Amino acid sequence: MENLEKKVRELLVQNNWSCNAAGRKFVADRVELPKPHCQSIRWMAVLNAAEEVGGCKPGETYAYIDARGEKAVACVYGLYDIPGDLTNPFIVCFSGMMTAHLYTMEAVRFYAQKHKSLLPLFCTGKEGNKGLFKEVFDRTNGLMVQTEAEAYMRPLSVLAPEKWVRRYERAVADTDTHGNFDEMYALAKSLGLKEATFLLCSGNFSYDKRLLAEGMLQLRDKKYADVKINLAIIHCPLWVGFSVPEGHISDLLLGYVAASLGPLMKDTAPLTLSPEAPKAERYLLPGVAEADWAVFEELITHYSNMGWPNYQEILYGVNHEDAVTNIIMSDLYARASFTPEGYDHALWDDLEAYQELIGKYQKGQDFLDFLINTPDERFFY
Repeated sequence: MENLEKKVRELLVQNNWSCNAAGRKFVADRVELPKPHCQSIRWMAVLNAAEEVGGCKPGETYAYIDARGEKAVACVYGLYDIPGDLTNPFIVCFSGMMTAHLYTMEAVRFYAQKHKSLLPLFCTGKEGNKGLFKEVFDRTNGLMVQTEAEAYMRPLSVLAPEKWVRRYERAVADTDTHGNFDEMYALAKSLGLKEATFLLCSGNFSYDKRLLAEGMLQLRDKKYADVKINLAIIHCPLWVGFSVPEGHISDLLLGYVAASLGPLMKDTAPLTLSPEAPKAERYLLPGVAEADWAVFEELITHYSNMGWPNYQEILYGVNHEDAVTNIIMSDLYARASFTPEGYDHALWDDLEAYQELIGKYQKGQDFLDFLINTPDERFFY
C-alpha cells in the first residue's frame, strides 16, 4: 500500500492534484488496482449512526420558502406509510444506488395494498458517480447500462409491466438537463400539472438530510414558480442483505455514505422562512451540527470514493494534498471491488430474492391487482 500511495502522489503532482472524474481516471489508468478491502461487521455501528445523522425519521417535517415565495413543507414518510391523499404523487427512483428500485417497489406495493391505487413511477439520473461506473454504463446489454435511469428501469421491468415503468421516461430523454429537480419539474410541465408531489426514493438510508438540505434551497429558484412542487422523502431503512456492492458492507457502500454525510456541514445557511434566499449550497438542518462527527472520521477521510477533499478539510482539518490522496486511494479500492458482469449477476440475485417474497409478475396480469394480492409481509423488516 505504501508503494501504491507513493505512486499515486507522484501522479497527482503531474496532474495538479486533480480529483474530478478525469483526475481519478488519470490515476486509475496508470496504476495496478489494489485488492478490495475485506470489510467487517464493525462498520454497523458507524452505519447506524449515519442513518441517525443523515437519515430522517418518518413523520418529520421541514418548513421552507418555495419558488412562489410561499411557505412550503417537506414531509418524511415511512416506506410502508405513504398517505393516500397526496396531490398528483409520483414516486421518484434515483440517486445511483442500485438498491433504490427494490425500495421503490416495496413502497409501491404497500401503497397499492393500503389505498387500492397505483403510484406513478419516474426514474431519473444520468451517469455513474465521478466516473467510477463508466465501464458499467458504457454497455448496451445487461441491467446496469447506459444511464442511472435506464439502470433502474430495466430491473423494474422484471418486477412490473414495462409500460408502467417507462411511461414517463420521455421526461429524461434530454441529456442536457441540469439535475433531478429540473427533470421532475419538466415532467410536471409536460403533463400540464399546476401541482405535483414528488416522493424521493433513493435506497440510501443516510441521504435524506442531504437531499432536503440541497433540494429545499434549490426549489426557491423562480424558474420552478409555475408548478407547486410538494417535496417528500421516503426514508429507506438501513439494510445490508443485498448482493449488489452498495447493498452490503463494501467500499462502495461506505463511499455512498461518506458522500451523503460529508457535505452536510459545507457552505450551509440556517433553515429559514426569510423571503431572501441565503447565499449557500444547502440548508443546515436540525441535528447536523450537533452530531458527533468523530464517529465518521475514518469513513469520510478514507472511504470518500465519491466525495471531495473539502469534506475532510472542513470536518477534520486534513491538509489539501493529503485529502486528495485519500480520495484517489479510496477511488482505486472502489474500482477494484466490482465488474460490470458482477453487477448484473448481483442485480439478478437481488431481484430473485425479492420475487421469492412477492411472487413473479406475469405479463398481461393486472398490475394493481397483482400488487394488492402480494403477501402482507415487509421485505425490509
